[in-house]
Amino acid sequence: MSADLQWLLVRKWNSFQVKGGHGPTFSKEKGNLLNKSSHKYSGLANSKVINIYANPEGGITVTKVKADAKPNQVASARSHVALRKSTGPRRANKIAAAETAGKGYRADLRQVAVARASALSRASKRSANPPKSFPPKQRGKKTQSSAVASKKEDDVIELD
Repeated sequence: MSADLQWLLVRKWNSFQVKGGHGPTFSKEKGNLLNKSSHKYSGLANSKVINIYANPEGGITVTKVKADAKPNQVASARSHVALRKSTGPRRANKIAAAETAGKGYRADLRQVAVARASALSRASKRSANPPKSFPPKQRGKKTQSSAVASKKEDDVIELD
């Protein structure tokens, strides 16, 4: 079945669509780099699909379907490139670009793939618990004068 016919069949009715009122329709299937419901980015209707996602260890995994894939051999039809968390953003972007356009796979997805790899590498570097900021400590005479002022305020008793 051709990719155009597949898209005509799944474009309005599939379980991955996310419709939000009057805005655009999004899609959450694997292989959709922009999560946008369109034929160009669809992971269902295209034969050459690339998927870039974060793995549980904090790294990035690039998965693509091999060109000579057989339809009955699903697992062996995919090639995976795993990047560690320590991989720098420039190297991750270079690998994403090489997997899409560099090897003649899908040159039209190069910019989107690089943007997704860059966003994932930035997100993995971000800390879940940012460092707390404490007020600067006072030293010397400032500390002594503030301690004396606080003692004077404590000694005063107001009677009403």
